[in-house]
Amino acid sequence: MKDLSILPEHLHEAALVAGGDFGWPLELAAEVVQTLADAGAVVTGVEAWSVDEEGVPASVGWSSYDLDDYAADWKASVETARVEAETVLAGVLETATEDEVNYIGIDWDHPEPVEASEEP
Repeated sequence: MKDLSILPEHLHEAALVAGGDFGWPLELAAEVVQTLADAGAVVTGVEAWSVDEEGVPASVGWSSYDLDDYAADWKASVETARVEAETVLAGVLETATEDEVNYIGIDWDHPEPVEASEEP
């Protein structure tokens, strides 16, 4: 399981955990992407979710950007992935209402060790 301590407390608490996946309400997704990038994480995927009243997510769509061997140049990959994730997120937000998207699943990779966020 991913270590959510990389995120500030309000983002950690807002996370919806579904198996090994993590999602956030639409209004927090851009902040999560930016916070992960600021912490040196490579955002490896963004997925549109429709979460029902019982908290069960269904995937509506997902990103398809190519990061190649992102570990080869980690710092450049962090920025490339941030831009790609923000682009995908902007597209999802355009049709969120009609697609019944209310959460965004976000996946990332981070070199060890993870430093805990100091933000509340």
